[in-house]
Amino acid sequence: MICLTKNDDVAGVLVEYLSGTLDSDRKVELERHAAECADCREMLAVWNTLDEWKAPEVSPDFDAKLYARIAQESRAPWWKRAFGDWWKPALPVAAGCAVLALALMIRDPDAGVTPEPQTKARIESVNIEQVEQALEDMDLLAPTAKERL
Repeated sequence: MICLTKNDDVAGVLVEYLSGTLDSDRKVELERHAAECADCREMLAVWNTLDEWKAPEVSPDFDAKLYARIAQESRAPWWKRAFGDWWKPALPVAAGCAVLALALMIRDPDAGVTPEPQTKARIESVNIEQVEQALEDMDLLAPTAKERL
């Protein structure tokens, strides 16, 4: 019995059968088995369908178009040859994210940033005269440029 699904030389048997070079005893045995085995029958049907398929005709200027496209791609900048056009579908998404981020920053730039109550109270209680006095004291304590030399 020749079962195509269990045979190690499936390709060899199929090629011989489809080309008509399979010996008559094995051909009869394969056809009987295919009548009973759905898998083998389906495999033979697929191969017969492929034999009946006709490839479409190639246009007369196919070679010229192919060589022109190769030349065009070889003249493209290195970054286009390296990265191609895979990024183009992501461009609208990236632009939308950038617009959304910009809108959020413009709408409320200090959102979520609130000073602590202690810091706010300290800022309000600062006396300007005290700050000026502290700066003057620091100037007196700091050595001048002449003294350092």
